[in-house]
Amino acid sequence: MNFVPLVAKTLIAMKIPTFLKRAPFKLLAILIPLALFFLGWWFGLPPAEKSDGEAAASGEVWTCSMHPQIRQPEFGLCPICNMDLIILEDDGEGGLREVSISAEAAAMLDLRVAPVVRAPAAREVRLFGRIDYDERRTATITARVGGRLDRLFVDFTGARVTEGDHLAEIYSPDLLVTQRELIEARRAIDAMPAGASDAVRDTRQRLLSASREKLRLLQFSDEQIAEIEQSREPREHLTLRATMSGVVTTRLANQGDYVETGDVLFKIADLRHLWLNLEAYETDLPWLRYGQDVSFHIDALPGREFHGSVVFIDPAIDPARRIARVRVNIENEDLAIKPGMFARATIASATDGGGHRLDPKLAGKWISPMHPEIIKDAPGDCDICGMALVPIEEYATMSAASGEDPLLVPATAVLRTGQRAIVYVRLPEAPTPMFEGREIVLGPRAGDHFIVSSGLSEGELVISRGAFKLDSELQIKGRPSMMNPEAGLIERPAHDAPESLAAQWQPLPRALHRFNQDPTEAHIDEMKTHIEGIHTGQLQPDELALWEEFSRSLRNELEVARADVVTNPDQAVAHVARAFERAGRFLGVPYQPVATTADPEAAAVLRDAIADYLPLAQALADDDDSAAKQAAETLAATVTGDLKPLAQAVANATDIDERRKAFEPLSDHLIERIREHGTDAVGNAYVVHCPMAFGDAGADWISQKPEVLNPYFGDRMLTCGTVTATLSVDQSDQSDQSDQSDQSDQSDHTDH
Repeated sequence: MNFVPLVAKTLIAMKIPTFLKRAPFKLLAILIPLALFFLGWWFGLPPAEKSDGEAAASGEVWTCSMHPQIRQPEFGLCPICNMDLIILEDDGEGGLREVSISAEAAAMLDLRVAPVVRAPAAREVRLFGRIDYDERRTATITARVGGRLDRLFVDFTGARVTEGDHLAEIYSPDLLVTQRELIEARRAIDAMPAGASDAVRDTRQRLLSASREKLRLLQFSDEQIAEIEQSREPREHLTLRATMSGVVTTRLANQGDYVETGDVLFKIADLRHLWLNLEAYETDLPWLRYGQDVSFHIDALPGREFHGSVVFIDPAIDPARRIARVRVNIENEDLAIKPGMFARATIASATDGGGHRLDPKLAGKWISPMHPEIIKDAPGDCDICGMALVPIEEYATMSAASGEDPLLVPATAVLRTGQRAIVYVRLPEAPTPMFEGREIVLGPRAGDHFIVSSGLSEGELVISRGAFKLDSELQIKGRPSMMNPEAGLIERPAHDAPESLAAQWQPLPRALHRFNQDPTEAHIDEMKTHIEGIHTGQLQPDELALWEEFSRSLRNELEVARADVVTNPDQAVAHVARAFERAGRFLGVPYQPVATTADPEAAAVLRDAIADYLPLAQALADDDDSAAKQAAETLAATVTGDLKPLAQAVANATDIDERRKAFEPLSDHLIERIREHGTDAVGNAYVVHCPMAFGDAGADWISQKPEVLNPYFGDRMLTCGTVTATLSVDQSDQSDQSDQSDQSDQSDHTDH
């Protein structure tokens, strides 16, 4: 409503113009209150009733600070919580997760930044455990024959014995029978006549040997057996002796007991060698390695520090307690440490960029697979079990250090929810403080830092305090955030991606199929390298922001799947498939795997043909007819079949215009041959289309890079065209393309 005409009509009705000549001061007394009235009425109007310039016509959007999904064109109350709506400010930021704030606001929010650094990741792992017997240094004394224990020399638990000490005497009728067999066998040989045959002598000798062996198995010594043979009198009792030195930990018989063959009588343990069984949580396991030095303290022995080495890490997790047992071998020569004591252990561990770091003193050593405490400087056999030693770098989870320190990000900078981790990165090129939310892949925690597996670069600045406040700002604006990574995104139909992106995306479904057939790290590297090498110079700002979001997410998901390709390949395949599906839904690109077949022999021929074809395309783009004619002749001499007459037609053309006309069918035929027999097998081959060639009829050609150098127009319109397909990608060349992507993006555009 316009109040100016209303004011004019009111003044005329009051005959103000006549009155103005008579009493100007009286007029002011009337006009001032009247003006104040209309001003108050104007500003009191609700926003929806204002005319040109009011809020409703200005395109303002009102939202709720508690429920950012609410969007209304006018002021009002939130339909969910009844709070007053606030204006949703459009700051014009390009990235989906970018948020800018003024320097004053950053100071008020007390935002702090910290750099992402590359440094050794060190951590002290503190574990708790208990001293136990060394299971390999225990012995069980059993009854070799049934009988009666007439005497116990060791009659209490805890007695110390030495190997060979007598433990008990057992009376056994079976023992008497066995001794009499020996005596009779001895008498038979002694009474044998001098003229006895060899067969008789051999039979009696074998009977004597068998009788001796029976007694030997009953723990009779050779001296005892010889004494029985000479005395011709059997012994009534068998003496049981200790088979090792140690402490009697268990006594299961009393003097006078009758026992059966095989009954356990004593258990002996060598306390000079013990085990420390530690309990490690899942989060501790990445920091534990075989051969690590362990320092531990025992409350019962204050002031003393003991050391051992990690020789075993339980391959399974206790499903109830979520722990894994870690075993440490310890020496106990003075017998001060007792089984059953509790110990507090500390393991100092460090890791490199590859996730492992060997102790320098272990580098190049050889270790026993069954007894990891056996470590030698050269190949050989284990002193305990005789197995061949293996290089320590190949043993279990140990590997050689990569020589590169890992990336570290402050733990306070990471926002974690479920499997996702987000940090806010300061954008250095922005004139005002601007931050970008970025999903990253974390490794294990190292003290006050996390190891970053993917998503950040050395030197980038991240919000180390106040990141949640920035994330809340994105939530209010209805944009992707920690809690809702798909806020504000719209799914796009398949094949609705920008043409330049769709063309370069084509090798990825093919690589996905190869990964599904053979889930290996090499195929993960193939997909990741191609994603990083895609040129984005032709994408619009909103398309570029969407690509940066999902390309980064894809690279992160590939790194997550890398950890499963060996231990759980099916899970890795399913994980990558979900990541491609999510990216495809929002980017508008196909995400189903595409099978390809290539004929190796035909692909080799096509590779040679392309090598001669590219100089021809370059000469035409350079407007060099002489070089083009020579290149066409070379190509015609190389190719065979249908390509030969087409190449010869280019060589026989009279001028460059005619040569360009002959170049089109040659290009079309070569493109078709690559599609049929050489997909992803002939190096780099991109299809570029010029819509203005030959009177706007359009024409295609092959390029080794996703860039436009038009052979149909040359210098007149050198960059007219777009990349429409990727026929083949040479993975060995992808790293170079990725490094040069920024430079190529500057020239990779359409110029009509």
